Amino acid sequence: MKNLFLIIILLTMIFSCKQKSETSIIVENNNTAINDSLTKKLELAYDKDAIMGFSVSVVNEKGLIYDKGFGFTDIDQNKAYTSSTTQNIASISKTLIGISLLKAQELGKLNINDPINKYLPFKIINPNHPETPILIKHLAYHTSSIIDLDEIYAKSYVLTKNEHADNEGVFDYFNKPETNISLLSFIQNSLTQNGKWYTKNTFSNTKPGEEREYSNIAAALCALVIESATGQDYRSFTKDHILKPLKMNSSGWTSTEIDSTKRSRLFASKEKMIAEYSLITYADGGFLTSSHDLGLYLSELIKGYAGNGKLLNKESYKKLFEKQHSLNNEKTEDYGIFIEFRGGFLNIKNDMIGHNGSDPGVFTAMYFNPQTKIGKIVLVNTDTDFTDNVWPEIEQIWKTLSEYEDIMNK
Repeated sequence: MKNLFLIIILLTMIFSCKQKSETSIIVENNNTAINDSLTKKLELAYDKDAIMGFSVSVVNEKGLIYDKGFGFTDIDQNKAYTSSTTQNIASISKTLIGISLLKAQELGKLNINDPINKYLPFKIINPNHPETPILIKHLAYHTSSIIDLDEIYAKSYVLTKNEHADNEGVFDYFNKPETNISLLSFIQNSLTQNGKWYTKNTFSNTKPGEEREYSNIAAALCALVIESATGQDYRSFTKDHILKPLKMNSSGWTSTEIDSTKRSRLFASKEKMIAEYSLITYADGGFLTSSHDLGLYLSELIKGYAGNGKLLNKESYKKLFEKQHSLNNEKTEDYGIFIEFRGGFLNIKNDMIGHNGSDPGVFTAMYFNPQTKIGKIVLVNTDTDFTDNVWPEIEQIWKTLSEYEDIMNK
């Protein structure tokens, strides 16, 4: 009887394991079919023939669900754009400032309620309100009263070389390589009263903390504050506290930090490249990464939003995503620390948290849905201003990813 009982248990376990195995195979096959369908739809979007190359990622709390590249990274269309292709991601870079800022606070190096002048080697004040200090959190919330004047911020765009091929376009605001300076010098020249580019018009008439106005220079200044407070180069700080923990091994701030053979060229159109450039204010838009690596990062943000992230503690993540409110054209905008809350993006309505970005030859988007806990990423290596069909192609890509999200959520 005892032996019979053991046989029954053994048979039950075998049947149970077989059933689980078969269920696992069915789920895997279903996901494969769904992913194959997504690939075909994204190939149809690419067939609009406006974008040279792009990659996408879809993630959840556990990691990457889908990750693939389309098109090419070079003008001769010999090198495929893959999920490991790297390019600069424009303003999504600012989200790393937010993580770094709160990590520096956790380490006891600063407090976001402190005045920025407590840490800087020079003083920055709004001349219209000299009695009101600019706080670190004002930089993080884009309420610093610092304005991006085109004639000053454009000085951040510096060419990699002076000579260019016939099929390389150069924007008229791009600066020669010899004008490259440090971020510290750029901020000092732009925002201090003795700076050679200084003008009162760089500061608004509203007090710091009163009104939200998006500022790239203020974001770069925040990275400089982190650098000054921690005594560590900002690029090195992000590497230690973001890239290494998440194993973002293909990401960095300069070509020397990544595999340059996997870096995409940027394009005005399929017929013309954009001359290679870098940003002096690199922290606000110069991060180099791939959709694969950025997917690891977005997955961490989803976990952090739920209180389970590893880059920051629970309290810091709560602060990162703590909603602030601003009235813009009679519409309320919600935002966190270098984070946006949206009710829709590219004609798709649903709740999203994240950031997007654009620069010469670049369009990027990185958002997750707090309800489905699914995130989507798009990296594009083609400018949105030169060809009319680029935006419709991007919109179709985003719509396709949103439909995929709905399917995966169900």
